[in-house]
Amino acid sequence: MKHSGPTWASAVHYSTLSAKNVRSVLKQELLTNFGFEHMFLVADLLIDRFLAILQECHVLEGATEPLQTVVFGYDRYHQFEYMRRPWQVHLKAARVSLISSEELARLTQGTASLHDLTAEMAVRILKEAYGQGAILSFVDVGLLLHLAPASVARSVRHYKETHPDDFVPHCGTVLDMGPTLTHKRPAVIACLQSYTTTEAARLIKHDPAAVDRYINDYERVRELVREGKDVPRICFLTKLSKHVVKQYLALWQELEGGSTAPAPPESDAPATKDITH
Repeated sequence: MKHSGPTWASAVHYSTLSAKNVRSVLKQELLTNFGFEHMFLVADLLIDRFLAILQECHVLEGATEPLQTVVFGYDRYHQFEYMRRPWQVHLKAARVSLISSEELARLTQGTASLHDLTAEMAVRILKEAYGQGAILSFVDVGLLLHLAPASVARSVRHYKETHPDDFVPHCGTVLDMGPTLTHKRPAVIACLQSYTTTEAARLIKHDPAAVDRYINDYERVRELVREGKDVPRICFLTKLSKHVVKQYLALWQELEGGSTAPAPPESDAPATKDITH
């Protein structure tokens, strides 16, 4: 049987059905309640962006498993934004398990207590989030485990004592936030010894993106101080904190014998002749 083209009735029915979606709901809201009555193109562009954001925040397909939750951390692929406020940076959603099946089995068998597992659970949560592109802080993990941030920090330090070669990703090690022991010095030393970023990261057991940032910041601070810029000016130009700039200046003095005394500013006024006799 030969099929003809779509009839007027079928076109009306199915076009109406195809419009029953989230895009139509959002468009109706913008046009009706937010003054977009004559800005259909702008409304469509906004809706496209809203839907893209929702898709980015959709962590995994399927329902969240028992004892799992979704947490937002700093996006590991937008690390150069870390000096901004939380609502100004890219965030990344990650699904983490409050307790793993292996940890639960150890509790059931009586081979470990919750206190014994605290360090492993904290590190696992940090790694699970990082594997999905989110960098968490000790505050984030503390809220998930009902612990104070200082307790999480102690647990992670204890874990590092028994696992010195294991990289634990968090805001301190990846973004240099907080009082965590900085990796700037070994990263810069490796750079000065002509190691590549990948080789340096492997050598100091650190995140390659963070190592690349340390080296980039060190070189920017070094060049600016060589141009005679003082610390406040360097902070303004690099968007680095005063404390971090001073760390890089100290490294420059230690490793390359640099002097932090700024060069005298050049005068734009023409030189005057000595007319005395």
